[in-house]
Amino acid sequence: MSLFLVGGGYDDSLAEVYDEFVSQARHHNADAPVAVVVAGPASESADHLAELTHIVTSRWADANILPIHLDGPGTAPTMGDPATPLWATNESFQLPEGLDTLAGIIVGGGAVPSYINGLAPAAEQLSMLVRGGAPWLGFSAGAMAPSITALAGGWQLQGRRVGQPAGAEGYEEVTFVEGLGLVSLTVTTHNDTLSGDGLLISAVESGLLSSAVAVDEGTCLRIDASTGHTEVMGRGLVRWFTRDVNGVLVRSQRSITPETTPAPHKPRFDGLAKVAAATRAAHDKEEREKAALQRAEERRRTREARPAADQTPAPEDSPVPEDSPVPEDSSVPEDSPVPEDSALPKDSATSTEPATEPTPTTDPVTQPTPEPAAGPTPTEDVKP
Repeated sequence: MSLFLVGGGYDDSLAEVYDEFVSQARHHNADAPVAVVVAGPASESADHLAELTHIVTSRWADANILPIHLDGPGTAPTMGDPATPLWATNESFQLPEGLDTLAGIIVGGGAVPSYINGLAPAAEQLSMLVRGGAPWLGFSAGAMAPSITALAGGWQLQGRRVGQPAGAEGYEEVTFVEGLGLVSLTVTTHNDTLSGDGLLISAVESGLLSSAVAVDEGTCLRIDASTGHTEVMGRGLVRWFTRDVNGVLVRSQRSITPETTPAPHKPRFDGLAKVAAATRAAHDKEEREKAALQRAEERRRTREARPAADQTPAPEDSPVPEDSPVPEDSSVPEDSPVPEDSALPKDSATSTEPATEPTPTTDPVTQPTPEPAAGPTPTEDVKP
């Protein structure tokens, strides 16, 4: 059977834990009572006892409930300065007989020393009860008291702050006491709300503890009493602290069943968000269109800026270079009439002398087109 160690008070979200506890209790001994243990007299703890009792009666209608109010010596925590007990001690208090024959036991929350001092006379019977297969369901202090070495309270260690005064239970220096001895390592609770990692790391590092485990609220650490196998139930985290040669090793463990992710909250200004999104989309579209037009314009300018020499043919009346050979039939025929505006002398038409080679004119129109300079031809949109 199992020890169900809950990291906080009663929580409706842990229905799976309560179902398993009641099932194990009925299976262990359906004819025996289930003990419900709370710290303080009935006048102080009746509501807490009724809340824990409902866990069983709502799932096991004919269950036999054994209520136990721990109000004997050493059970009343002190408050204020001077220290004043929260309730009057019942000097005649005694635990019921036969605690080792219960179907199961539920231990509530409060101050850890209240449960250790109140249940210590029956520590051996409780050990036999758990080893015999009866389930234990402990809340907060009821989950811490079963440890061999239990944390009583405190918020500083050797003058250095390592925890929160809110969870110190009236202690200033971190204080460990002898527990009921059902669990071999130290268990602490409310780890998420009290930020207890630093306290346990300091305690393990300093040698006060060799190992410890911290349980978040709304979370349960289930320990199989026969095998020592552990399981995390609920929505929170369980952290293990172990002393290592290099310091303190911290390991985290969660429930194997992932929780359903809640639906995202609808924005308060949903309408404005939609308008903003539409505006951004329109702006992005306009920017893309401008970029496309700009690329098209650049391609057009590049085409228009090609060198004119590549597209315009050479002039037809370009002079023949001096070293160019003269064709054999380039002489003027004897019977060819000489134009009046010819550049040759009039008497050259009838001359039998060989025709002289014409001299190139100096008309700038007929000058050869200069070769373009080497290198790329600049376009209109590129600076020289």
